[in-house]
Amino acid sequence: MYANVNGVKLFFDVEGLQFVPDGQEMKEKPVCFVLHGGPGGDHTHFMPALSPLAEIMQLVYIDDRSCGRSERVDINTSSIKQNVDDIEALREYLGLDKIFILGQSYGGFKAQKYIIDYPEHLYGAILACTSPNADDIDNARIAEHVKEYGNEEQYRIWTSNAVATGEVTFSEYMEIMGPLYHGKDKFDLKEAIDSNMRGIKTDEVVQHQMLGELASMESFNMIPGLKEVDLPCLIMCGERDFITDYEANKDIHEAIRNSEFHVLKDASHEIFADYPEIVFPIIEEFVNKNFK
Repeated sequence: MYANVNGVKLFFDVEGLQFVPDGQEMKEKPVCFVLHGGPGGDHTHFMPALSPLAEIMQLVYIDDRSCGRSERVDINTSSIKQNVDDIEALREYLGLDKIFILGQSYGGFKAQKYIIDYPEHLYGAILACTSPNADDIDNARIAEHVKEYGNEEQYRIWTSNAVATGEVTFSEYMEIMGPLYHGKDKFDLKEAIDSNMRGIKTDEVVQHQMLGELASMESFNMIPGLKEVDLPCLIMCGERDFITDYEANKDIHEAIRNSEFHVLKDASHEIFADYPEIVFPIIEEFVNKNFK
């Protein structure tokens, strides 16, 4: 489905009903906007991992402008702020009052900005495996985690940028590096390759944002804004996440005074796929407590 907002044809898809039969009544479920990672990724990465959440919320998956199935527009308009303004315009387009918002990784960057700019339209926010600023995703810091959690080959592949140079194919990269994204003994190579083949990755957006606003504390630092937030927020991360580490997520928790923080033992970056039996009950309790 598409919505024309802010001069762009934005793709979104819906999973689950907003109203469900409950005896002689129709029971309302909250709506949750799901924000994909990247930058330059798309919503399909969440599928089918998040589908169980459609039992407690209506999920609205959104592809950023110039990403996934959304319209390609001027790459210079791709930014966290513009993506968040597009999300807000979609909320208005759909006639929704308050929603939940869920963001993982780069999706969490957008979710934090939405929390700061549009708190009045939120019941609460779910932030997973994310970071509040450029320092927390510094490449040297990530490389140290690869050295700590990985092996010599993984460290060499990461630090040499082997996919970009053509030293390895993407499938080879996933076979070597994939286990680092997942909890202990949770990595499924076939599913990882299938998931990435299903998705639509936009390299131009990756380069534009990673080399632009995400590279500098001046342009990417949510902490000052988060300190002004008074909103229910659920923050979750893996203790072995090498990209958006424990300290990054802890920084968010300490900045938002009305937040709760859960750290998953042995987990890495893909907590929804790896530990649904732990993560989804936590989310359900949070949603039930804050859907008013």
